[in-house]
Amino acid sequence: MEEEKQHKDVFDGSTETVVYPSKVGLELLIPVLLIFGIGIVGSFGESSLIGVIIQFAIMLVFVLLFFSISYTVSDEILTVTSLFVVKKNILIKDITRIVESNNPISAPAASLSRLEVYYGKYSSMVISPKDKMRFIEHLTRLSPTIQVELKKRNKK
Repeated sequence: MEEEKQHKDVFDGSTETVVYPSKVGLELLIPVLLIFGIGIVGSFGESSLIGVIIQFAIMLVFVLLFFSISYTVSDEILTVTSLFVVKKNILIKDITRIVESNNPISAPAASLSRLEVYYGKYSSMVISPKDKMRFIEHLTRLSPTIQVELKKRNKK
């Protein structure tokens, strides 16, 4: 990573690339673990070793999916990565709005504490960076025209 940073600085004067891991919400992780856990325990009762192995492998893929989601911000591109290989690139200059959301739609987001990133004319993507405020500040520093809509917090 350090070598990549130095390489970029030397050749094009760009700033540091930052990887923001996804927040992993228990509200999504626990149901997945419970569903597969019940299936695995049920398979033990039937003495089906193959069934246990298959269900455990599927559960492991889901857990890996949750912990493999990340969002990489470079000077010009936001890259959304899941399962270490599936990538979606969004030009930061094309991002128009970031809206705080709890939208439960399927998305590369492992938590219900989400941000919806609007880009291009009609496109959006729902994500869940662990450090939402730092992520938003980074993007707005790179593109000051991005509008940000956060939910109001109750002050106690």
